[in-house]
Amino acid sequence: MNAKSLWAVVALIVLVALGVYGYSTYKPTDQSGTVSSGNQGAVEQTVTGFGAKLQTVSLLAPDAGTQIQTQYGAYVAPELLAKWAANPTSALGRTTSSPWPEKISIVSITPRASGKAFESYQVEANVVEVVSAPTSTGAATEAAGVYPLSLTVEKRGEAWLITNVTVGAYSELPQRMTITGIWECLPYKGDGPHTMECAFGIAKDQSDGHYAVDTSLMSTYPVDYATGTHIKIEGIVTPVDQLSSVQKYDIDGIIRATSITKM
Repeated sequence: MNAKSLWAVVALIVLVALGVYGYSTYKPTDQSGTVSSGNQGAVEQTVTGFGAKLQTVSLLAPDAGTQIQTQYGAYVAPELLAKWAANPTSALGRTTSSPWPEKISIVSITPRASGKAFESYQVEANVVEVVSAPTSTGAATEAAGVYPLSLTVEKRGEAWLITNVTVGAYSELPQRMTITGIWECLPYKGDGPHTMECAFGIAKDQSDGHYAVDTSLMSTYPVDYATGTHIKIEGIVTPVDQLSSVQKYDIDGIIRATSITKM
């Protein structure tokens, strides 16, 4: 074999080796349909950063539109920002002093095709609302409600911005409460058949509210109070619309008592 042929063989071997190496080290880009780590981090930062700003915007304030533009400008696309500023009640933010939106918790991030690359993502998430829950060690919060979000996040220049938001139904979560009222036999719902049984509950002071009482969290059953006794119950309340079974009593929820005391 002459020198020219030998160099040709060597060159061919080098090219094949480089091809094999390149193939073995090749990593698919976003066009594979997966979320790249860089894009995922950027999308997460946009959504969680936006979530942290929700409590700073009072949607019922006279300057709500200005608050929206100022607080959300780094996370929301200009066209959606303008829409919300013009009609703050259509935006996300704070509508009451308590509970208030604390954060957005991301469930999933899915790429959406846009031309030759994935520069648009669908994010499923939940807004978590909280209330104050003072403890012996100081102020704290606990979750009071949640509602789902579906967000579209797109790359605009070097920024990732939210371009669309769809809001789901709000759900209250069981929360710790103190209820004072009258120990009673719960009233039946509607005009259905009534029996002589007495399901104990509490008629809340200064309202028409009635709560069934669950004592399963208590180490001992409380004193058998006579109906009409003024009492205080501390425990965890589950609203009636979060109960899985149909209730035959006219109640607003169930309180799982941790203590029951006579007033």
